[in-house]
Formats: sequence, structure tokens, C-alpha cells
Amino acid sequence: MIKRITFTVLLLFSSAVCSAGEHRIISLAPNATEILFALGLEDSIVAVDRYSNYPEEARRLEEVGTFVNPDIEKIILIRPDYLLVGASIDHDMAGYLKAIGVEVIKVSPKSVDGLCEDILMLGNIFNKVDQAVGIVNDIKDRVSKISRHTEKSRPKVFVQLFNDPLITGSAFIGDVVEQAGGENIAWDVKSDAGLFSYEALIDRDPDIIIEVGFMGSSGILESVNAMKKVRVYNDLDPDILLRPGPRTIDAIEELNRVFYDKD
Repeated sequence: MIKRITFTVLLLFSSAVCSAGEHRIISLAPNATEILFALGLEDSIVAVDRYSNYPEEARRLEEVGTFVNPDIEKIILIRPDYLLVGASIDHDMAGYLKAIGVEVIKVSPKSVDGLCEDILMLGNIFNKVDQAVGIVNDIKDRVSKISRHTEKSRPKVFVQLFNDPLITGSAFIGDVVEQAGGENIAWDVKSDAGLFSYEALIDRDPDIIIEVGFMGSSGILESVNAMKKVRVYNDLDPDILLRPGPRTIDAIEELNRVFYDKD
């Protein structure tokens, strides 16, 4: 069992600490935006990406494009101190931003534990230690409660993002499934989103399929156990499942209810 986080854990991080209100932050990742708001840093966020839509206040912030196609000129004009991203950015761009005094921080955890580490890191950087510890302890406490009520015989689960071609979720989503009490059949997919063959799907025969809403019909063959038992679900909010942020624990709890037919 994972122990509750204490303030001493934060000593492991060597990031420079700055006082609240003395920094200007741009977030190019919706999950990073959600973490910043949860930490109480809304007054320091000067711009976000196009897809940062939670909480509602994020919709009112200035947009600077997307991570794939950011408006670099606008970013430079806004003069941020920090740029939060969800993946590695172009080497030349990173070098230029560093040269003009912008620190680029990557927030792209591969597991729930990694998410907790990133929250603590940001709390330390932006002098929001208390808030970060509170968020992480809440996540770990709620995961611990779920793990105590998880059955030994776990349902086999497949998370489907697209059906043509068949694409499943990232290592992070796989870990969310495991934390919720399921067995992720796509354990060997390590990228952010990976191709998965229908042959492998039939061979591993999931008990449950979670469709994340980026398709028309599922395209799954009737021979798969999840189809036979009518255990294909497509009503889970994609944002809480796909974004590694404070609402990840809501996704874990919701999946746990689905896996074990809880009301």
C-alpha cells in the first residue's frame, strides 16, 4: 500500500521555488491546465491551448493555438515565465524559448504514481506545496479504498479510441484501468495511443470494452466476450479518462463501478 505523502517527500524535488503571483504561466496541455487550477494558480495562468475547457474559467482565458500548432508569435508577445506542455517540443523551439527566459515544463505522466509526482513537482515550483500534498493524498486515499474492494478475478478490459484502424489508449490509461481493478489487455502498447490488431483483440477476448467516443459504430466482432455479454460502455466522459490530472481519480472510481456492476 502506498503511504500518504508528507512534506518531507517534497525535499526530493530540486526545482526552484517562486512566490505566487510572481510568474506568468501558459499551458499548452489541458491536463496541465486542470492541475494548475486545482493548485489555485488561476491568477498566474495568462493563456491556454484551444482544448483547455475545464474548469469553466479556463474557457475565458486567451488561447494560443494547440500543442501541435501553437501560435509562437502570440506566446512570445504574452511573455510567459513558464510554458507547460504535454509532450516534448521541437529542439530549436525549446532552445529559443529558453534563450528568451521561458522555462518549458513537460507534464506527461505514464502512470497514476507519475501523475502524483508531477502534481508535487508543480506544487513545489509554484509554491503551492499544501495544495499539491492535499490533492495527491486524496488521490492515493481513494485509490487505496478501491484496491481493498477489488476482486482477485479481475475483468479483462480493452479501451478503444478508434475502430478504423483499431487504436487503444496509452500506458497511462492502462494504469488507470489497473488501478480501477481491471486487467488491461493492451498492456504491451506503450505509446500515447497505439495500433491494436483485431486478431489480438479476439485472442485476448476482453470481458469489457470502454469506447471513448471518437468513432461511429464500434466495429468489434460479435465473437468477443464483451459483445456477447453486452458489456460495451461508451458513456464515460473522455476528458476524465484521457487527461492525466486531478479528475483521474473520478475516472478510476467510475471504471471500478463499471467493472464490478456497482450502483
